[in-house]
Amino acid sequence: MTALLRRKAATGGLLVCLVLLPAVLAPSAAEAAPTAPAAPAALAWGACPAPTPNANGVPFPRDPREQCATLRVPRDYRDRRSGTLTLTVSRIRTADPAHRKGDLVVVPGGPGGSGLDYPGEAVSFLPPAVLASYDLIGFDERGVGNSTPVHCDLSEADRAAQLNYPFPAPDGSITANLAYARTVADACAAAGGSYLADITTANSARDLDRIRAALGVRRISYLGTSYATYLGQVYASLFPTRTDRVVLDSTVAPDGEQQGVSLFGEGAEDTFPALAGYLAARDATLHLGAAPEAVRATYLRLGAELDQAPLVLTDGRTLTGTVLRAVTYSSLTNPRYYPLAAVVLQLAATRATTPPGGSSGSPLPRVIPDNFVAAQDAVICDDSAWPRDPAYYAARTAADRERYPLTAGMGGNVWPCAFWHYRPKEPQVRPNPAGPRNVLLLQNRHDPATPYSGARQTLAAFGHRAAMLTVDAAGHGVDFGDPRVSGPFTAFLLTGRLPA
Repeated sequence: MTALLRRKAATGGLLVCLVLLPAVLAPSAAEAAPTAPAAPAALAWGACPAPTPNANGVPFPRDPREQCATLRVPRDYRDRRSGTLTLTVSRIRTADPAHRKGDLVVVPGGPGGSGLDYPGEAVSFLPPAVLASYDLIGFDERGVGNSTPVHCDLSEADRAAQLNYPFPAPDGSITANLAYARTVADACAAAGGSYLADITTANSARDLDRIRAALGVRRISYLGTSYATYLGQVYASLFPTRTDRVVLDSTVAPDGEQQGVSLFGEGAEDTFPALAGYLAARDATLHLGAAPEAVRATYLRLGAELDQAPLVLTDGRTLTGTVLRAVTYSSLTNPRYYPLAAVVLQLAATRATTPPGGSSGSPLPRVIPDNFVAAQDAVICDDSAWPRDPAYYAARTAADRERYPLTAGMGGNVWPCAFWHYRPKEPQVRPNPAGPRNVLLLQNRHDPATPYSGARQTLAAFGHRAAMLTVDAAGHGVDFGDPRVSGPFTAFLLTGRLPA
């Protein structure tokens, strides 16, 4: 269903947001842009706009070497009368121009997150040999940040971070979820208008090809994480001959985000043992259980207790069973976040009301920017047609709740897409196995947001074109500092050689 906003560097706190995705053969590159817009002008590089705050209100870091440019692209590639929109693109030049191999587009997860400053973040984790060989290219996808942004004008209450995970009520009811989904869909339609219908992964892939043309190159390389792996899949499927080397880190299933979010329960079950092991090893101080099985039982018990008796904290926030589950699920994305899960679980276990560090140190989620919610839901809802019958989601939530108790039915619940005012304009793009063998999937064996099973489906869908490197690790996003990753990854980008 959804994918996470995954960044390789710290972004000011714990907030992991989502993305989603049915099935149709991929159109050809010719079908991708039937109106054949004229080639774009070359990019004019200059100063960048002010940094975009992340979901916790902290500006993303800006590398002083970063340059920016703007590019006009069709709003609807199938209808020239729709007008144009502005994309904002960024660049950090290679550290070794004499040995430059090409352009590497780097895209974080989402959808909805700004990618303009991602090249500066990528510098911190990419291997030196890669930085010496490629110009790093970033951009805000259409509807996001500095690229003709879309808005829903939602209140702060409707942008509370835990609402971005559709957990049902303590008794399993989805009545409140249905009401919230309808509220968001109506607000987005009122504020965003028909522009919402043009914010799709397929159109972002076409935008990416316009960026390639404006860079003046025949082919580009690509590195995408989480939701951005789906954008990479779509680009490599619509424009297979315009890809050089494509790397997909933590891969969304081939049917996109609607399928992706439905795997959240599976991903949590697969990844929770790593967190439970961490907490069990610290039982002398945490007292949450001396074995992973005991920690799991404690987590389920505390969630049920908070459902019945929420804990009001001195910073004004309320720790409910839903918030406990949301923070714990988010913590599964990276072992660095395990201490935050420990704090929340200890608050629940001891009924303490003062979070460590006060409100500034509280691990409880914050408010999500309106633009993020708007762009995220536009992509998720426009990429594929969602069922409209509330009974479908009630039944799916109940089944998911029984199968995956850690997430209490969240993976099967309703999204604003059930009430979205615009239907998809075109069939969903699936991986195209016809093309060069130049796709590398990097995947942790235990991933809460983009589970291993979904990555295997994508690998199979690409056929001979792809290979996958699986790392026996837990978390969302591979560690590029791990030699098991950095070696094959660097070899692929420098030589094109895929691992066996």
